[in-house]
Amino acid sequence: MIKSKLIPLFLLLSAICLSGFSQYKKNAVVFEVLGKSRYYFDISYERNLSERIHIGGGVGTSGIDHLDYSGGSFNRLNFSIPLYGAYSFGQKKHRLISEIGASILGNTTPNNFLSLSDVTPFISVGYEYVGEHYVFRVPVYCAYIGRNEFFPSVMPWIGVSFGRLF
Repeated sequence: MIKSKLIPLFLLLSAICLSGFSQYKKNAVVFEVLGKSRYYFDISYERNLSERIHIGGGVGTSGIDHLDYSGGSFNRLNFSIPLYGAYSFGQKKHRLISEIGASILGNTTPNNFLSLSDVTPFISVGYEYVGEHYVFRVPVYCAYIGRNEFFPSVMPWIGVSFGRLF
């Protein structure tokens, strides 16, 4: 008799819990080509604060340069550290995404120290597809790179990223 009363109560609580709490994944590891790091590729970790808002940070690299100087030669690793936040518009799988953040540019010195050289702020707007286990994005970035002889002060470019949700 008691078991028959617990079954409807259990079903009611299950329905409330399943509809009351979302089933989205809270973490992601994202690989991006020509993305927010301003280099060839970057790998980022993202933490979803809600279904629409996430924050992230990562590391990107453009490779190793072999440099000669008066005291000898060394290999210099050029890297960047993008730190950002994002907001997604929409609740379906296909969404519009907007990101804002900054990339900290740096490299290694002859004494194997890390040297941070520049901070580049950026914004982006683009397309995002969120599946059950994966995320795919195509954002258009605009970064302030300052005055120079070759490029405009605000540089636009397109990136492509693919990530694993967990």
